[in-house]
Amino acid sequence: MAETSARLVVAVVTGVNEYQTRLLRGVRPALAAHDLPLVVHANDPFSPGIPASLVRLLQQARPRGVIMTNCLAAAEEEEMAELLDTLGIAVVYIGVTRPDATCVHADNVSGMRLLVQHVVDERGARRPALVRGIPHQSDSVQREAVFREELALRGITLDERLVLNGDFSHDVAYAATRELLKRRRDMDAVVALNDLSALGALGALTDEGIAVPEDVIVSGFDNEQVSSLNWPGLTTVDQDLEGQGEQAAAFLLEDILARERGGAGVTPRGDVPVPSRLVVRGSTAPRGRPATDELDTAIDMARAAQSQLAAQDAVVGMNRAMIRCRTLDQVVDALASRLDRLGVGRCYLAVYDRAGAEVFPAGSSERARLILAYREGATHALPDEVFPSSQLLPKGLLPELDGGLLVLQPLSVLDRELGFVLFEQERGPVTLTEVLRMDLSRTLDAVFSTQELEDHAATLERLVARRTRELESEVVTRRRAERDLQRANAELQRSLMLDGLTRIANRVAFARHLEQQWQVQAAEGAELALLMVDVDLFKAYNDRYGHLLGDETLRTVANCLERAVRDPEDLACRYGGEEFAVVLPRSGIQGAVAVAVRFRGLLAEAAIPHAASPVAPIVTASVGIAVAVASTDVNPASVVEAADKALYRAKALGRDRVAVAGRGDPAAGRILSGAELTALTGEGNGTEDPGSRVVTPADR
Repeated sequence: MAETSARLVVAVVTGVNEYQTRLLRGVRPALAAHDLPLVVHANDPFSPGIPASLVRLLQQARPRGVIMTNCLAAAEEEEMAELLDTLGIAVVYIGVTRPDATCVHADNVSGMRLLVQHVVDERGARRPALVRGIPHQSDSVQREAVFREELALRGITLDERLVLNGDFSHDVAYAATRELLKRRRDMDAVVALNDLSALGALGALTDEGIAVPEDVIVSGFDNEQVSSLNWPGLTTVDQDLEGQGEQAAAFLLEDILARERGGAGVTPRGDVPVPSRLVVRGSTAPRGRPATDELDTAIDMARAAQSQLAAQDAVVGMNRAMIRCRTLDQVVDALASRLDRLGVGRCYLAVYDRAGAEVFPAGSSERARLILAYREGATHALPDEVFPSSQLLPKGLLPELDGGLLVLQPLSVLDRELGFVLFEQERGPVTLTEVLRMDLSRTLDAVFSTQELEDHAATLERLVARRTRELESEVVTRRRAERDLQRANAELQRSLMLDGLTRIANRVAFARHLEQQWQVQAAEGAELALLMVDVDLFKAYNDRYGHLLGDETLRTVANCLERAVRDPEDLACRYGGEEFAVVLPRSGIQGAVAVAVRFRGLLAEAAIPHAASPVAPIVTASVGIAVAVASTDVNPASVVEAADKALYRAKALGRDRVAVAGRGDPAAGRILSGAELTALTGEGNGTEDPGSRVVTPADR
């Protein structure tokens, strides 16, 4: 390892949102004062287990210290603790409680006491509902315990039927609250153990016609920025995340310096709480209180929304550009041209020498090569060097690790590691880790798969040509050579057009068929519909049931999709990973929705168990639909973009549903009930989720 990377401190986080960002704001200055570079490894929140890239970084780079935040599962935290202990790396935990370790966390006790005093004593709540957090996470456990104790001290018994599992997630809390409101509406307060789940519960109450704070008061915990920009503003507890980060960095520095002086490090301090404070806003306001700050809040919300929309436009632009990429050079150009609009000041994209292979052994020294070096608003020449992935950058660029705050995001599809991206976001409200992970991983996977097919085709062509030359002088064997050539060409065509796993059309066939049919329909002025299909939570399915069953499930999904189409010119194909696509020439909204309904019905009949899905006990899929009148003046890629955006909308609304992009304005739409869907298509489906369809008024 080079000297620079050997001085690293690694912060391990699960995703990068406001919580992690505020922690890191406190960590970075304290380390920079001692010339210690900080790199943030962003674990994928949808991929259980310790990433192989993180294990390689810790084992081979041997950083001087690690700041560890909570994992999504207790087993992962235990595994990480054992690994760090084995490697002898100094570590401080934030938001995690472990024996014989230094663990910094918010003062949940005083914070929750202040919150209960406000909600119960000052606002008079007597029948509160509790939205719990992550079951094993120490902050969640402690906050719930204090809440129950404080209620008991006041002679209030918490009704266990009003206790919901929110998992610190907006979507989970929203769904759980909507379900509760079908049975109970007599609660007078909702106390959530973090802001995201509080906002999810608040949204569910509002959608059910329950006014906040007039009918029910709502509180959270964390004081994230969004809590002040909500309407009404969310009452919460500020846990001083920057202070927690600063305190953790100070303890880690002390331990590192003690070890470098030849000692065994400092004695673990155990749990170290950082003071919290109550922040009262409109979600717990008494009835009739004058809203003196409504104008300022509205202005702040408008500015935040405008900034968010601009950032989302940049994200959509990158997604659109990535869809068109067919080579690595195109990927690099598309990414580099949009980094400034995404607020990224530095970005380094690297791919593995064996990109597309299955996950490499954790102890292996995987080699990487840099394909993009972006800083100061421009791309720079690339070193001609293949380097160990744990080194993060080629030797000549290692000084880049010394300044700023670089986030390391691994790139993979299912169980195939593709590479990683190191980036520093200097501005903008959108957290980019998830955006970059999804768009770059999917695009790189498609590029590498296409390259593999082309290499295979070139190999076959060379073999055929050589064999043909050898047999040219032999009349007797000429017929045999011709037969070999025909078989090789047939194999070439088949391998280029069929997906090796599902045996339906692949992405190459999809692109050709779409282009051909677009030209045909353009000549007739006819419509063409496109379905984009994504198997819901397939990564979690693979992790739960294994890859053999995962492959079998993809085959079943492909079979259901093929059976759902009726016209000989319709084409169902595998788009990549767990994504599929269907081209429907001469089909409008009604025909496209009918195909989607048939497919979902067939998939429901298959009833593939999916115990790891919070959406349904069986495997489900989300579908995005786009329809356009074909024209030579319009690129068919626009239909793909529209269907992909509709698919994103279906997933954002909770998955297991169909979203239809509107004509001219995909964002305009409303949710169509199961009954309305039946009326539209003439085909019912007993598995339909009421409220799972999005269409535009014009399309109806």
